[in-house]
Amino acid sequence: MFDPASFVEEIGPQLKQKVGNERVLAAVSGGVDSTTAAVLAYNLLGNKVIPVLIDTGFLRKNEAEKIKAYLSNVLPNLIVVDERETFISEIEGMEEAEAKRKKFRELFYSTISLLMRKFNAKYLMQGTIAADWVETQGGIKTQHNVLVQIGIDTEKEWGFTLIEPLADLYKNEVRELARYLKLPKEISERQPFPGPGLLVRTIGKLTREKLEVVREANDIVEKYLDPFNYSQYFAVSFESDGNFVNLDGIDAFLYKARATGVKGDVRAYGNIAKIECSDINAAKSFVDTLVKYDITHVLCSLDERGNGKYSIAIRAVITEDFMTADYARIPKEVLEKISSEILQKIPNVKEVLYDVTSKPPATIEFE
Repeated sequence: MFDPASFVEEIGPQLKQKVGNERVLAAVSGGVDSTTAAVLAYNLLGNKVIPVLIDTGFLRKNEAEKIKAYLSNVLPNLIVVDERETFISEIEGMEEAEAKRKKFRELFYSTISLLMRKFNAKYLMQGTIAADWVETQGGIKTQHNVLVQIGIDTEKEWGFTLIEPLADLYKNEVRELARYLKLPKEISERQPFPGPGLLVRTIGKLTREKLEVVREANDIVEKYLDPFNYSQYFAVSFESDGNFVNLDGIDAFLYKARATGVKGDVRAYGNIAKIECSDINAAKSFVDTLVKYDITHVLCSLDERGNGKYSIAIRAVITEDFMTADYARIPKEVLEKISSEILQKIPNVKEVLYDVTSKPPATIEFE
């Protein structure tokens, strides 16, 4: 049983001894992992810790402003650095999931390196947790913040030393620690959000239009699903083009867009399939059949209109440790409200879908 008080008591002397009189830059994404790590460090080390939020352009709607407000009491010296144009312009047009993640990592740590020099900091504090490095070492997908665990020498590469106090914890334990540290509920119970943010929810080629589509759709999804306390929920966007196939008697539509999955504990990069579902609760038998093929995510059609070039998929899961997960059984009327608002408010969206694939064979994120 995880005891946050014992964890803090144990980690405190280790951090103080390691850091000494040096400065620590704490990378804050606004997610529970990085923010908990930063607040832990700030409580133990005081003003030696410089918390920085880099706005990469892939944050959720109005997220930088919200995070600064949420953390005004627990991280009063948080600095927001606007690098939106740099990140978006450098990654725009890239298509393959792993290539986008690796380019994001390169840009992120180049920016961090400049900030380290600016603030004369020797150490970088970040919120890497166990699920991050397990997935990266397993080859399922590259987590941008997993470095030393895969042999990257940060001192040689960027000139800083990493501190990762949460690296052996899982998400549920990090939330317990966040509550113990008295982080505001908006952070301790915050939806898990990948470091590359909406970049990995803009499936396939990154365009500015598609990025804004998913930013708006994600905002609508979170508004409706917040009261349900599912483990994670969000929207993804991708182009609607593809073709119909029949697989073992199941009529399915295969999109040209592809998504990450897990097969045999290793990464799979396969098709996204759409099927007609009279009941999302009964979709498991279809999924079990379809994933035998080159399919990693199976989606149920919710609503569509005649025009538009983008598909929006809603993803909601229930999990304890994020290593495995089951899709949430969202009430039909709630899904109808979400899809109706997305189609009404966001131009160029052709259809709205719901992901009924568990992990495995799908990953929680699509990329």
